[in-house]
Amino acid sequence: MGFIEGDHFDDEQCFTLLGRSQFGRIALTLRALPVVFPVRYTLSDRELLFVLSVDQLAKAIDRGTATLQADGFEEDSGQRWTVIAVGPVQRLGGSEGLGPTVAELSFASEAVLGERGGLFHLQPVILSGRWIETL
Repeated sequence: MGFIEGDHFDDEQCFTLLGRSQFGRIALTLRALPVVFPVRYTLSDRELLFVLSVDQLAKAIDRGTATLQADGFEEDSGQRWTVIAVGPVQRLGGSEGLGPTVAELSFASEAVLGERGGLFHLQPVILSGRWIETL
């Protein structure tokens, strides 16, 4: 799925690293302007699940395309990494029947999942990642 020349990570490594983090950034367009919003997410069956609690952003992202970017630090090697996942996003009806992974999103309370925001999933179509060089 990678598309950037010189990618360092294959899809498996991208998914592995995305599974190790829980904080990232969602990038989307809102009224033709770029918006980047911090989110907490979880990886479930190669889909990224996250909550947006801002109604305007939730409406803008539903059934659109977005990019989730996450980064982290490998303690064993001392290296930093970054991964992006690009794909269609869709609002989910609620957390019922989605299993224990969604329960890990402890902030996904009924108040947040109500009319003011929602639970979303991003199905990656493009994955790309690399090591970040230290200065």
